[in-house]
Amino acid sequence: MKVLFVATVRSHIGQFHMPFIHELKRLGCEVHAAFKDNSDEKPGLDLSGVDKIFEIPFSRSPYSANNIAAYHKLKKIVDENGYDVVHCHTPMGAVVARLAARNARKKGTKVIYTAHGFHFFSGASRVNWLLFYPVEKYLSKYTDCLITINQEDYDNAVHRGFKAGKIIKVNGVGVDIDKFCSVSVSQKANLRTEYGYQQDDFIMIYPANLTAGKNHIMLFNAVNEIRKNHKNIKLLCPGQTELLDELSLKVKELGISEHVEFLGYRRDIEKLAALADISVSASNREGLPVNLIEAMAIGNAIVATDVRGNRDLVKNGVNGFIVKLNDYKEMADRICELMDNPQLISDFREKNLEMVKAYSVKSVIADMTNIYKDLNLL
Repeated sequence: MKVLFVATVRSHIGQFHMPFIHELKRLGCEVHAAFKDNSDEKPGLDLSGVDKIFEIPFSRSPYSANNIAAYHKLKKIVDENGYDVVHCHTPMGAVVARLAARNARKKGTKVIYTAHGFHFFSGASRVNWLLFYPVEKYLSKYTDCLITINQEDYDNAVHRGFKAGKIIKVNGVGVDIDKFCSVSVSQKANLRTEYGYQQDDFIMIYPANLTAGKNHIMLFNAVNEIRKNHKNIKLLCPGQTELLDELSLKVKELGISEHVEFLGYRRDIEKLAALADISVSASNREGLPVNLIEAMAIGNAIVATDVRGNRDLVKNGVNGFIVKLNDYKEMADRICELMDNPQLISDFREKNLEMVKAYSVKSVIADMTNIYKDLNLL
């Protein structure tokens, strides 16, 4: 079998899909990939399992003329290579790929689209619904299998009459629970010493790019509340630094610079999360957030906003707390509740270590393999 993976950027393939690509290779498949190279932003990602790579001038913006050029280049690649399946990801990558594969589908090529979070969702702007919803619904008829990764997207696709051949929910892209795993008390202490943190610091971590959608300011306001009574609070913010200047200024204005650290793009999240006491998310929306699945695998208690994706993973009072979006005082209260109750942190830890098994790489690869088999691809 010959497979083409398509995504807007290289890092998406490298970060999320290499385990399944390696499984396809193990099963004897030839795997190609098409994307825009963004190695300068996210270096070091290994794509050695991919047999052939095509550079495509995708743009994330639906208004960019680059996507017209991307369509013509990708169509030529699809028409000339005789793929058994085109598996597309990311909004613009999937739009262009499904249009480019229309002729190939008539000749037997299957098109799979994994939606990592529709841009139309509960609470999204009217513009998002007017722009993205009709496009996704129209292109669903050129989709042999639509894979969603959260319940809201699945319900929208089914109940709004998307015409994909199959609509299936899968638990994200999977997390390596051998790499992201719980550590002992002594191991955590050693990690804190290694990274220069005090043993009595209460450390929160939010691994997320510094973008507006990740909503860091909500967390900064929460930290500002917490530090009034807990001087040992610390928030770690690893991630690409798109809004670093703006967010750094906000931290200075609040006077919490000693409590917040911007760490930049990191490849050691498993260690940083393991040395933390809890994991947090203030995001405005998610597909199915890998950072929270990683937190579950490590056993961190979680405090996260009540938005799509987050609520799929965090059951309020069971393995963490869900708080209203932008209610930083509720966020602060829930964090303080955990700070004052180590037993609750321990209870959430045990529940997360149990719940994460359904989101492991092994579990997701099994689901994906079954989808390919159902489409007579394996």
